[in-house]
Amino acid sequence: MSTTRRDFVSSVTGFGALWLAAAVACRNSDAPPTDRHGPLLDSPEPARVLRFLTPEEAKEVEAIAARIIPTDETPGAREAGVIWFIDGALATFGEESQQVVREALPALAIAVAKKHPGRARFSGLTEAEQDAFLHGYEKEPLFGILRFGTIAGMFTLPKYGGNKDWIGWELIGQERVFEYKPPFGWYDRPENQRALLGRVL
Repeated sequence: MSTTRRDFVSSVTGFGALWLAAAVACRNSDAPPTDRHGPLLDSPEPARVLRFLTPEEAKEVEAIAARIIPTDETPGAREAGVIWFIDGALATFGEESQQVVREALPALAIAVAKKHPGRARFSGLTEAEQDAFLHGYEKEPLFGILRFGTIAGMFTLPKYGGNKDWIGWELIGQERVFEYKPPFGWYDRPENQRALLGRVL
């Protein structure tokens, strides 16, 4: 189920995925504070307190997220704290998914036990077993919810729970800027305008 770090980074190239994730996290919220040129003034992490998931549920969800964006030579979903984003999302703007998640997690345990007799927790499987299990679980609604939540949590602002220590942004080379505003700097330089446009604006 897991992908290589290179494959994952390639799948979220540019600002498209970053803005998608940020937009989800900021839904029904004001834009984060920026100075005149856009750098984030601050984005403190929230308290690490579960708001919807139980500790047992959170452990299973985190284990799935950790296989969606695994840890390899760089930190993955676990280190980025995406579980806190997913939990916070389920408690707020993603509450329409609460019932699906709450009903699917017990069903997940049954499916795990069926495939691995004597074990009923996804988090208790080896990484290889987890990947093999998820290959046959990708079309389930729970997986879709957690996949999106994992990616969004990896690249959201830390104030929304994920992207701890800006791990996600560092992974794709994103500056700690939410919105660029004039002047853009590089594009304003005459020599660069001339190189791009053939003239100076």
